[in-house]
Amino acid sequence: MNTFSPSLTRRHWRRVVSIGGMGLLLRSLMLITLYYAVGMWGFIFTPDAHGIPLVWPATGVGLAFVFLYGYGMLPAVGVASALITWQFTSEAVPLLESVGIVAATVAGVALGGYMLRRLTMRPRLDRLRDVWLLLSVGAVASSGLAALAGAWGMAVGMDDLRFSQTWWLCWVADLMGLVLVAPALITWLGAPMRLPGSVRLAALALGLAITGITTLVYSGILPAMVAMPLSYAVFPLIMLAAVRCPIQITSGLILITGAIALSGTGWGLGPFADMGLGESLLSLNAQLALLVLTGLVLNALSHERAAAEARARQYLEDLARAGRLSTLGELSSSLAHELNQPLCALSSYAQACKRLLARGKMEDLQEALGQLDAGAHRAAETVRQMRAFAAGQTPEQQPVSPRDLVYPVLELLRPELNRRHIRLEVDLPDTLPRVSVVPLQVEQILINLLRNAMDAVHGLRPARIDLQVASTREGVTMTVTDTGPGIPPERLARLFDPFATWKEGGLGLGLSISRSLVEAHGGRLIARNRPEGGAEFHFTLPLETHHANP
Repeated sequence: MNTFSPSLTRRHWRRVVSIGGMGLLLRSLMLITLYYAVGMWGFIFTPDAHGIPLVWPATGVGLAFVFLYGYGMLPAVGVASALITWQFTSEAVPLLESVGIVAATVAGVALGGYMLRRLTMRPRLDRLRDVWLLLSVGAVASSGLAALAGAWGMAVGMDDLRFSQTWWLCWVADLMGLVLVAPALITWLGAPMRLPGSVRLAALALGLAITGITTLVYSGILPAMVAMPLSYAVFPLIMLAAVRCPIQITSGLILITGAIALSGTGWGLGPFADMGLGESLLSLNAQLALLVLTGLVLNALSHERAAAEARARQYLEDLARAGRLSTLGELSSSLAHELNQPLCALSSYAQACKRLLARGKMEDLQEALGQLDAGAHRAAETVRQMRAFAAGQTPEQQPVSPRDLVYPVLELLRPELNRRHIRLEVDLPDTLPRVSVVPLQVEQILINLLRNAMDAVHGLRPARIDLQVASTREGVTMTVTDTGPGIPPERLARLFDPFATWKEGGLGLGLSISRSLVEAHGGRLIARNRPEGGAEFHFTLPLETHHANP
């Protein structure tokens, strides 16, 4: 028996709040540490005398943490931004403008995080939509506001700086830092990763190659005319990583490349160092932006293609499963339909045996028992052939006389014909040639056609059915006609479709099965209405010397 304890509940919630508060504190400390570290890195590698860096990744750190962990990270963003502003710009920027810079940075990060969450960006960045969301929201919301505030503060504090030129440089530096840092942090912290051994080896090899090439380009050893084209050698490696490795590896390699390139350029090394702040900032960041787009877009396209192929495979599997279920349903319905007549005949002969036994008519009882045994064997053979069909086996055809096909059917249907008071006229010459068929299948065709005719004439006067068997050049033709009302003209086109029936309690499978069996023997089942009234069905069986279609 469970009992409610208020004190236990309070302890439980205090524990939850304590755990949640500890997690928030640890993440806030991590954010402040990373924000401060990348901010110091940005200011250290600043070739401009006014303190405008080549790249400013701090905004990207704040955006990544707010997007992943919520708005509880905003106070930490404010603290980190205030520390950076106080340490590096307090002498040049007045206090009021510094507060504005911090407030604008927090607002930009909050707006960017809100938009990314509202637009349901996934941390895996495995969709092209997610990549464009991160880049566009970061460019407009987060980097835009932070750059506006920073440029405004510098323009106010320094008389020789113009706001328009300063804003452009700050925005490019802030956006470049965001697209380098934010994808790596979001994917590494927000999307768990398990790497197989082969992927680990490929990632290690790509990392060593990219690090070696980038370090060589920005080491100052090579002349600019060699270092510049060599700097593009990392593009094929990033493309290979985007196709072969998870997004975490790709974004990490891009971050490593950007960090080495920007650090080397900040030290005055590499092919972009001698261009001046404006040109070097534009040229280097354009190359890095192209590298980021190449890696992230190609990785997203690769994942989208893999997802589309997986959906296609799943669709085909579902379609195949539905087909198997449909076939199983049709097979079950067919089996029920085909066994109906033998079981009805078995019931009739069993009742006849009971009556004959009660009257002491042993001679007639022997004949009824023979018919009962034949019906049981017929039902067993029907089940066997259905199982063979389900297993994909082709039944064996054999030469047989038409009389041996017709007489078992007449014996099987005789009790029902008598019960319904239906007269059956049979025209069966003695000189008919033998046919090459599967006997049970042809008998089933006749049973289905005759039973349909019996249903059509039931309750009519006169109630008559004619079965005519004749020899033609194509083979032996069997024709069943009745004196019923005929087939409704609107139903003739769909008469042989599965489950198409207008009889009460009918399954709509008899004619569909009959047509399939006739076509399996190389023939064709044709239905029409007779001018004098009633319906007519006829089909042709191949002669013994002919070969039926499989």
